[in-house]
Amino acid sequence: MLRAAVYPLAAIVALALIFLLISKLHAVAVLASGLAVVAGGWLAARIALNGGAQAAASAVGRLVAAMALKWVLVIGVLAIGIIQFRFPPMALLAGIAVGMMFQVLALARR
Repeated sequence: MLRAAVYPLAAIVALALIFLLISKLHAVAVLASGLAVVAGGWLAARIALNGGAQAAASAVGRLVAAMALKWVLVIGVLAIGIIQFRFPPMALLAGIAVGMMFQVLALARR
């Protein structure tokens, strides 16, 4: 799971450096949403994979709860970033998209 957190984090930092050319606010927005994706993925992995051998219904329940918690965290950061901090929405969405894309690529890599 460490690899699934390191690769997206590196991609988020690189994207934030690119958005820094536009403004500091854009770079902070990318970092905020990207870190929410990485933290949500880490938290979801801890919840989903921390039960040992279980019955199928219990394992699926843990997976669903983990995924729901991850998306609540990501959508919460998105909402707070837009409403309270007035972050640029496209920068927030770019951070989420890049974080999710690199998280999936890191997990698919063998």
